[in-house]
Amino acid sequence: MTSTPTTTADGPEAAPAVEQAEQQAAEAERALTAMEERVRDGDEDVTPAQLAAARELGRFARLRAEAAHRKAERTAAKAAETERRRTTERALALLAEQPPQALATQYAAARDALAEFIAASDAFDDAVTEAARLLKDTGAPQCAGSPEDMEGPPASPTAPRWHAGFGSAMVDLGKGDVRNADGSGPRLAVLLDDLDRAHGIRKTALAPEFTRDHIVEQAHRARGALRPALDTLAEQPSGGAK
Repeated sequence: MTSTPTTTADGPEAAPAVEQAEQQAAEAERALTAMEERVRDGDEDVTPAQLAAARELGRFARLRAEAAHRKAERTAAKAAETERRRTTERALALLAEQPPQALATQYAAARDALAEFIAASDAFDDAVTEAARLLKDTGAPQCAGSPEDMEGPPASPTAPRWHAGFGSAMVDLGKGDVRNADGSGPRLAVLLDDLDRAHGIRKTALAPEFTRDHIVEQAHRARGALRPALDTLAEQPSGGAK
């Protein structure tokens, strides 16, 4: 019988080796069956030694086929282990590129930045509210109300108009410069909504729809009421008209 080709750990020879060994085993079995049939048909040329040799050859071929299968299984297992090791190394490399310390640093920076934004937002609202109160006390005209309130010259930096009601305040300095005490909550809602629209705020499959059900709903309610718009607020010069 011919020997099966040697296989390497990661080579492609395992499948052909198994196929060749199975083919050799099948040929040996067919040869044994044919020889046994010759004996049954009365062929006296077949000797017991030949029959025994054919049986031994078939058994040996079957053992070689089993050996090829086992070798292929070991090769496949070794290749799978090598691939698992390589995949694990890639996974660990990805984790090393994004350490939790970096995320924690960004989290702390975002928290501090939001804290500063809330403080600035509250200070802005307090200033608008107090300015509206002072204008009211001096008898300055309102931004809205009775027809008498709307009479007179339009608002200007030297003659601003005011409005207060429903827990909010507004001061109109004219030329489109309107200051509103809208609250840090709605502003944060709009901020998160903008981030979600631009980048998509992810959540895990089982996490509640925190942003979509609550924050963004609040942003939707508040967005139209925020005047001037947040995306233009930063462009306005401090203390004057835009």
